[in-house]
Amino acid sequence: MVDENELREKMMRLETIKSQMQTVQGQKEFVEGLIEEHSEAIKTVGNYGKQEEGEETFVPVGGNAHVVSKVGKSNKVLIGLGADISALTGAEEAEEIMEKRKKELSQTLTSLKSSIDNLNAEYQSLESEVQREYQELQSQMQQE
Repeated sequence: MVDENELREKMMRLETIKSQMQTVQGQKEFVEGLIEEHSEAIKTVGNYGKQEEGEETFVPVGGNAHVVSKVGKSNKVLIGLGADISALTGAEEAEEIMEKRKKELSQTLTSLKSSIDNLNAEYQSLESEVQREYQELQSQMQQE
């Protein structure tokens, strides 16, 4: 015999899981955006260093916008270190820092994908159980 209160609790758990999946999906999309930003920054720093001094170039500034600039002597990059602190470093070191961050972000992305898969599996399993119990409850009510 199906307990209506237990069924309600399972249905509330389904809603909780659904909400968790949406939250983790949002985090996943945010991290994917950060990975894309890091990839673009790494590419920009690498390409900038390959150009001749005085050569005109387009420097991406985000939002699909670019600034026309002339390449200078300096291979220095101002890179954020966190907590609103930045440091002037060489282009090579800046690329290494960004590659390291990108790798860490990729690991986070893998973890988020795994969480989504686990939540989805739990959701599907519980959803099947709720559907079965709901049908049983409907049958019980019709027999009464």
